[in-house]
Amino acid sequence: MTIQARLRAISGSILFLFLTCHLINHAFGLVSFQAMGDAHRILMTTWRTPVGTAFLSLAFLVHYAVAILSIYRRRTINMTGWEAAQMASGLIIPILILEHILGTRIAEEVAGIDPTYRYVVAALWVAEPVTGILQGIAVVIAWTHGCIGLHFWLRVKDWYGDWRRPLLGVAVVLPALSLAGYVSAGFEVLFELERDHMVNAILTQARFDPSKIQPLLKLQAPLTALFVVLGLAPFLGRFVRDRVLCKPRVALLLPDGTRVPVPLGATALEALRAAGRPHAAVCGGRGRCTTCRVRVIQGAEALESPDSLENAALQRIKALEGVRLACQIRPKEHLGVSPLLPPTATARDGRQMGGLEGEERQVTCLFIDIRRSTKLGEEKLPYDVLFILNQFFSEMSHAIAETGGHYAQFNGDGLMALYGLETTPQDGAKAAINGAKAMLQRVEKLNKSLESELPFPLAVGIGLHHGEAIVGAMGPPRAQITSAIGDTINIAARLESLTKEHGVPVIFSHEVAAAAGIVTESLTRAEVPVRGREAPVRFYPIADPLETNAL
Repeated sequence: MTIQARLRAISGSILFLFLTCHLINHAFGLVSFQAMGDAHRILMTTWRTPVGTAFLSLAFLVHYAVAILSIYRRRTINMTGWEAAQMASGLIIPILILEHILGTRIAEEVAGIDPTYRYVVAALWVAEPVTGILQGIAVVIAWTHGCIGLHFWLRVKDWYGDWRRPLLGVAVVLPALSLAGYVSAGFEVLFELERDHMVNAILTQARFDPSKIQPLLKLQAPLTALFVVLGLAPFLGRFVRDRVLCKPRVALLLPDGTRVPVPLGATALEALRAAGRPHAAVCGGRGRCTTCRVRVIQGAEALESPDSLENAALQRIKALEGVRLACQIRPKEHLGVSPLLPPTATARDGRQMGGLEGEERQVTCLFIDIRRSTKLGEEKLPYDVLFILNQFFSEMSHAIAETGGHYAQFNGDGLMALYGLETTPQDGAKAAINGAKAMLQRVEKLNKSLESELPFPLAVGIGLHHGEAIVGAMGPPRAQITSAIGDTINIAARLESLTKEHGVPVIFSHEVAAAAGIVTESLTRAEVPVRGREAPVRFYPIADPLETNAL
């Protein structure tokens, strides 16, 4: 996380904590005015000390300054509705609460006012009811602003999906209770005393002196104008910078042939958004979610190396070379990139391991299929067949996991596994052979444990082939799995089907033998022609893999 991001997060957390205390305090108005005052002494006393006030003021100044700077540094104002709501609310909050701060905390320090809750509620309900309504609106806006920021921060966390609904409930209920407590306290004050008598008594108790308050209230107009100017300044600065000083000189080159201009100093994500190109960025371009990941296919040498923030994110998803975060790279030369996730990607998609979006790799593919599965279905009830298949798949998946393979897909009574995704191709080939042995051993154990359930012992056919394949996340957007396609996969499936013809449980290709370093002189060799290949595929049918010393 950059220094700016840390300052924004820390200062925002302090302000959100203060606001939470304030809302809880208001909610006690539903009990009684006395309870509201008692809660104020517990929840707010620390914030009202000189240290607490300085701490809170510094947090506000830092948060506001960082926000203004971040707006200026943005290379596009194209953003989601929630991001726009967060930005707009952050700029309007200081204007809405300015009068309240001048009349309470600053008046306390400068004019000697004692702004008790009775004084504040009376002022907002009796003296200036319109201001009272605006303060209620300001509370809702400030709370919404904080909740949006908290949501952006937490939504990349693994546990957030389970806690999102309960937290949303708190986010809705707390301000509702706070406003209800505020209204209840206001009515209690109104009904306690006659208005004139109440106001006079409260003003006297609060040591209210109009001559000292008026100079403070006169500051409201110029300070409001100042905040308006500060809020508009980054937008004006952006206009001057983008239209006059920083005309695009480089471009992003997309796979469909589109050239997206990149303003000087802009990130790839900002350039895409400025051009109206949808691109995923769940965390808002802060380098936390990795959903904006792209593969750099041209001009990588002109990019700066990943900083600590980007590097940590890339390592977390085990990204392969050439994968970068669009929100962190700032092209200085023409740059060819290919998005790796769809624009609708979620935080969960961002946790998908990198490099699996479509990478040509050397892998060993293993297919296993149950023999006579149709006969099994004829002799057993469907529920019994389902039970047997579930047991089979459970055992096979354990065999794959314990030998370092990856469960890629299943097709009714068989499955496919990939080896070598996280190791060298040679180690992957050796592991695939071990995986085939482990599967056969587990099938033997399964036949013994299910002997009373099976009309005949389960038998399987296993085919293995080694070569290049396109490995990536495949399937529907919300149910993708890491699988592979290509000639290597087709040949492995073909070899698996040949186990029936040769009457053996395992067949592996010459490529598997070469990669795994298997001595093949003593093994039976055969060949099969494959459509689209000039040379036939050489393979080795193995009648008893568990007893073959060559393996």
